[in-house]
Amino acid sequence: MATYENGQFNINLIGEQAQELLLKPIFFDAEVSDIFDTMVLVNKKQNIGYVGLLENPLQLGDGCGWTPKGNFSIFERCIETEFVKANVELCFDEFKDTIYKQLLKKGTQIDNLDGTIFMDLLMTRLQQSVRKQALLLAFFGDKASGNNDVNIVDGMWSVYLPNLVAQNLVPYINSNSGIPLGAGDGIDLLNAVWDNASNVLTAVPEAEKVMLVSANVYRQYLKDLQNNGISSNMHLELLMNGKATLTYNGIEVKPMYDWQQYALDYQGINNANYVLYTKRDNMVMGTDISSPLNQVFSWYDLHDEKLKAKLKFYLGFNYKHNELITVAY
Repeated sequence: MATYENGQFNINLIGEQAQELLLKPIFFDAEVSDIFDTMVLVNKKQNIGYVGLLENPLQLGDGCGWTPKGNFSIFERCIETEFVKANVELCFDEFKDTIYKQLLKKGTQIDNLDGTIFMDLLMTRLQQSVRKQALLLAFFGDKASGNNDVNIVDGMWSVYLPNLVAQNLVPYINSNSGIPLGAGDGIDLLNAVWDNASNVLTAVPEAEKVMLVSANVYRQYLKDLQNNGISSNMHLELLMNGKATLTYNGIEVKPMYDWQQYALDYQGINNANYVLYTKRDNMVMGTDISSPLNQVFSWYDLHDEKLKAKLKFYLGFNYKHNELITVAY
């Protein structure tokens, strides 16, 4: 009997069950929710905002009268989403002459994969691939691209961050992307990002901030700690699930392992030395998965003799406040 790999589930998904079990894990997966503030009722457009601190409202209480003091700023942006879909299918013919044929139905129903492990595999892979592509689009999506994998929505590294840097709206450190990092470069790069952050970002408690880094930056930082005789254990924290997390000055350094390959594939940059230092909920993912009209359907097509599945939803990304961002690339 075939065994399940991690992430598989054995259930037939239709209608609202599919919405609950397929879509929600995509947008509320730990990897996604740790980076994005997910809005689940965005239908095409919705305003998002960041409310600044109320500064110094206290004053002497001498005398009568109303003397208001202190003010705060409200920053507003708009998140726009695009209507996206996924259509996938699976044919029994791919398995009938393999070791998996014993898992197919018998007789005239052999071509019907509905209710078999192959349906579970199809739905699981659909969930995993949609989550993976959502993160690709979040950072490397570009509507102006000629590549159909990314020209769906605009992303951070491809559109938003370069525009902010060009307008001198965020601190920027040239990390010499395209050139491999050497000894000491990991620590130096994170220090430069940390040291050049805005006062607004600096004032945010360390636990509420994160440094998202490409895999090469993460590895070089770890090497630098070890090569300089600094115990990397001093910079590791254990989360509640026991996962070890590397930190810099108390701020989590989170490796984004796919950034290296994505930068090469979609930006033509090898050795992309990327660092995004921000507040954890500053980036926003917008979708409409909470809508009762938004469902996933799977069915057996008797005419084509294929198992088919489709989903449709809105998807978009943006950030709340530029003063909560520092970048290196």
